[in-house]
Amino acid sequence: MPKDFFTEGYDTSRGGWRSVSVPHTWQTDGLDHPVFRNIPTEMYPDAPPKVPHDVNPTGAYVKTFELPKSWEKRRTFLRFEGVTSGYLLWVNGSYAGYDQGGYTPAEFDISDRLHPGRNTVAVQVHRWGSGAHLEDYDQWRFSGIFRSVGLYSTPATYLRDITVKTDLDARYRDARLTAEVDVATKGPRRATDERKVLGTLYDQRGHKVTTMSGTVADGSGSTTLTADVANPAKWTDETPHLYTLVVRLTGADGTVTHTTAQPVGFREVEVKDRQLLVNGKRILIKGVNRSETDPGTGRHATRERTASDVSLMKQLNVNSVRTSHYPSDPYLYEQADARGLWIDDEVDIETHHHDACPDDCLAERPEWQAAFMDRLTAMYERDKNHPSVLMWDTGNEAGLGKAHYAMADFLDREDPARPVYHQPNSPDGDAPFADVWGPRYPSPSSLEEKAKATTKPIIMGEYAHAMGNSLGNFREFWDVVRKYPQVQGGYIWDWAEQNITQPLLTTPDTSGNDILSYVSGKPDLVAGHRGKALELSGLDDFVEVYRDPKLDAVSDALTLDAWVKPADWTGSFTVIAKGDHSYALKMRDKDTLEFFVYGDGDWHTVAADVPDGWYGSWHRVSGTFDGRTLRLLIDGKQTASADWTGTVGSSAQPVNIGRNPETEQENIRTRMAHGTVDQVRVYHKALSADQLATDPSADAVLALDFDRLDRKGEFLSYGAGTGGVDGVVSSDRTVQPEARAMAAVHAPIRISGDQARAGRIEVRNERSFTGTDDLRLRWRITEGARTLAQGSRTLDLAAGQRTTLQLPKPPANPQDADRQLTVEAVRATDTAWAKAGDRVAVEQFDIGGRQLAGTVPARAPGKVKATTSGGRLTVTGDGFSYGFDRASGELVSMKSGGRELLGSGPELDAWRAPLSNEIGSEEGPWREAGLDRLRTEPGKVTVDERDGEVVVTVPSSAAAPGVKDSSFAQTLRYTVSGTGELRLDHRVEARGAARTVPYLPRIGLSLRLPDRYERFTWYGRGPQENYTDREDGAPVGVYSTDVDEQFAGYTKPQDYGNHEDVRWASLSDGSGGLLVSGTSRPG
Repeated sequence: MPKDFFTEGYDTSRGGWRSVSVPHTWQTDGLDHPVFRNIPTEMYPDAPPKVPHDVNPTGAYVKTFELPKSWEKRRTFLRFEGVTSGYLLWVNGSYAGYDQGGYTPAEFDISDRLHPGRNTVAVQVHRWGSGAHLEDYDQWRFSGIFRSVGLYSTPATYLRDITVKTDLDARYRDARLTAEVDVATKGPRRATDERKVLGTLYDQRGHKVTTMSGTVADGSGSTTLTADVANPAKWTDETPHLYTLVVRLTGADGTVTHTTAQPVGFREVEVKDRQLLVNGKRILIKGVNRSETDPGTGRHATRERTASDVSLMKQLNVNSVRTSHYPSDPYLYEQADARGLWIDDEVDIETHHHDACPDDCLAERPEWQAAFMDRLTAMYERDKNHPSVLMWDTGNEAGLGKAHYAMADFLDREDPARPVYHQPNSPDGDAPFADVWGPRYPSPSSLEEKAKATTKPIIMGEYAHAMGNSLGNFREFWDVVRKYPQVQGGYIWDWAEQNITQPLLTTPDTSGNDILSYVSGKPDLVAGHRGKALELSGLDDFVEVYRDPKLDAVSDALTLDAWVKPADWTGSFTVIAKGDHSYALKMRDKDTLEFFVYGDGDWHTVAADVPDGWYGSWHRVSGTFDGRTLRLLIDGKQTASADWTGTVGSSAQPVNIGRNPETEQENIRTRMAHGTVDQVRVYHKALSADQLATDPSADAVLALDFDRLDRKGEFLSYGAGTGGVDGVVSSDRTVQPEARAMAAVHAPIRISGDQARAGRIEVRNERSFTGTDDLRLRWRITEGARTLAQGSRTLDLAAGQRTTLQLPKPPANPQDADRQLTVEAVRATDTAWAKAGDRVAVEQFDIGGRQLAGTVPARAPGKVKATTSGGRLTVTGDGFSYGFDRASGELVSMKSGGRELLGSGPELDAWRAPLSNEIGSEEGPWREAGLDRLRTEPGKVTVDERDGEVVVTVPSSAAAPGVKDSSFAQTLRYTVSGTGELRLDHRVEARGAARTVPYLPRIGLSLRLPDRYERFTWYGRGPQENYTDREDGAPVGVYSTDVDEQFAGYTKPQDYGNHEDVRWASLSDGSGGLLVSGTSRPG
């Protein structure tokens, strides 16, 4: 730290100081290392309340300001809304205090430290204070002054605090308004200092509703203002009616000396008969967990981002936020009050690494009791007057200990009207003091079992884990919610992905293969063993190498080679690794170097003690495997060997430098590699020490010298793991496809159609407080791309009401054609967050038969014949020809009018990119069964000509090279008619491991078409992607887009673009193309 930087007059123009915009976070400003963690803290060693002694990034801030003359004889307060994790404050060189627990405000009375004119504020912020052990969130670990900082001035005697409560009568009609007002004074109190406190309530139009008054003796103390309010407009998420209470403090002569205003919402929350009620009515929580995150600003939630989040939530039928896992920026609560959003206000406590109560549990330890309570009371005092705050939440994944019971006792005393919520992993989102049970990640079936057993309302604390392409079976959760009155919704994990913008840095591969290597984190280039080298801080600096096929092709020979200069041991030092199921060269512990390969279902390892002088000096480390023997070399000398005959296992993991990508992710319990690496080499051959001494990098598959880093723009980073890639919207708030399904399931208008074929539908208003006069009902009957009938009408349903509507009777359907009735509720007028015509709800009903309307004009039938020439079987007819490889039976050509339609023919495909929720689970058995690398072995191809058709039958088997007891047997039968129609019948049977995997990722045929076919048209569900377990909000219709528009930009590459219930699909270039059709409606 700069010496004496906090003194008045310190010169910040010298010494490398830089200007920054506050609020901000160091990590998104490029000032500190970005680290993402889930269960462990990023501190090593993790020994609460201690923090690391070897490194603790620290920021010094200096700010000057002019004190207004009118403030010189008043009280002045400096307020920090949010700083992490701990900070010290000086004003004009005078120490003013320390604070931690940075998600609630800290105020400092700095009146006695100010002087007229220019004043200086200095702040020293530490990345880790003892309070960081209570902030072990499944999020990026940000640092800095990330919320606003402000000064305000009051008279010597001032209104210090107001606590507003509203109590509705037994009919939930009339209200008693209570305002407890605290008055504070600076200086001696006198009996003659009696002050009056006057309160005036105004409605939304600014009309006076009522007045109140009270008296404070001796110039300080408290008084309670009360008033009865006849039938005030009630506050709910659907009706966010806000009043304004203006409170004035007068002097002994009646002069008003201080005035403040407080928004007021009249509502009553209670738990009764196993239900959570607001104003006497059951509510539904259609909620999301919301972490404060932005790609460019990190934890700093701008007002624009907060307001746009609320708008987007309203559009997507979200009505509640759990502030996971800390109180949000105050502006969220202002938005929620004004626009209607329920808040589960969660205290900034998570001790996931120490939540095993009572054994390893900070909530049980005596020395932590005050810290827990301090955070709870700070949240309560800040947020107690917000009508949007529905529940108090005593923490996430922090176990259940004495501190939680103390917090609950405090809330019961201070605010008995609001329910208390608690979110431990054990006991499953519950506590004896909790008024509402919040199960975590139940299945729909287990949720139903809980519903039958509970004595409390159930609102799921975290569920429907929205990681990547996700939210399958979401409707099933809400079937349970709508079946059991005591189950009232929940909070999806979570709202927005947490990726942050980072520089895209690459370093050249000098092997000649030009394999891309990306530098993650904030490492430095320093002097190396030769040229420059990459210095890794231990704070998640590493290199990730692209999974180039050349690098993946390792089998029975391998050499890993690098120069390393280890720094102080911080729990890990992986030099080179391709996950835990292929190979790695690493330090096993602080005294041992290890080289292993994985094969035949086991690890094969050699290890040796590191030599004296290991730390702080350069050493060459090498691991070789020649198919029979593993050898470990240090400084060119063999230090260990082990015999094993086999091949190195295939792994989907990329090669990493500085970490093991499979084991060192967001749950790593140490730091990552701490030291410097240079001249990293990977060879697919076994090299001797003499050969390595010549550095034959031209023979390497990968050679990284780290002589330069190239910046190629920016990218969205998820750091060392995918724990932050959870969200129904992307980090930039792009709406992901699953959000559309969520909106449809959350929709407050429920439409059913058991009698839809007769034109009768049932519509139910699921809202608790408002009618549907803001909506219109639209309907249409379609047959493929044709609209046969349509209309719209007003929708007039009171809250909770249902009705049966008779629409015009569907047209006659003599051809038994496939038809749908689609019914939508849309907005009748513009709102602050949506436009007239925007969809609120949609349901669709099959009201036709199974026959598909003609997709292309039928050709007149002609003759078709098969000829064989030079290993090619050609089937020709009038204007078309189809070519098959005579030996393999592969369809290799499809021509119409002389134009080639096909790139390559159909082949068995049992693979798709694993989804985020499948990585680390189903993905493993799939790859072990070889589903990602099937090769087809044909059987005997037969050709028959009969009844004016040519039939080509192709039996075959498919399996992965080197994988035993996992295969598919299949038969493809191509039938070509004289019209040019090609009918394909496909039978396939999984055998061995391919049959016993948890489920097949996909089964069918894939083919490639020429690049010119860029227009994709289909008759099925859309327009957004959908899956068999996520069809809501995606009605059947005929849709057409460019191929590129099918892309869904999930941060981690995975499967996307599927469409269910597809009748036919085509790819074309404007002049023609290829259409694939079923023979009848699916189902």
